[in-house]
Amino acid sequence: MNEQQAPPANGSRGMKLSPAGRRLTRVLTGTHRRLLAASGGRILGRMGGHPLLILTTTGRRTGRPFSTPVIGIADGDDYLVVASNGGAATQPIWVRNIAANPRVTISRGAFTQERQAGFLTAAERAQRWLRLVEAYKPYAAMQARTDRELPVLRLSPIHGTPASR
Repeated sequence: MNEQQAPPANGSRGMKLSPAGRRLTRVLTGTHRRLLAASGGRILGRMGGHPLLILTTTGRRTGRPFSTPVIGIADGDDYLVVASNGGAATQPIWVRNIAANPRVTISRGAFTQERQAGFLTAAERAQRWLRLVEAYKPYAAMQARTDRELPVLRLSPIHGTPASR
């Protein structure tokens, strides 16, 4: 059974892309995702010293899988992911998909595993935020660019589901 969560609210201030900029971003993200998959994460597979994961969510309206590269910052067996959207006023689409269905898949090279995604509480986020900014400094600038709080999600292994290689 999927546990639905309310998606975090959008802001009113933040980076804005023109329609052409949005199309370009989609093309670049898709190209990056395909390059990561084809190279097994060897080409452009790290950012800020952390692995880029291909995060696959289920579309909340379509039910189709959607994949995007995200920075995965290790936290024990879990990964923490910041939904920065480049400091835009709106949440990334994958955040809304996770709010509707928190079961996701992460891939890195030949490694693929199902995970349970959950939003950190305000207290958990506050406790980890400085560590996340130390791990990837641009998060501070992205947070300053927008009036929405950048959500942090925990991607936890689902016990009993094997990782595939």
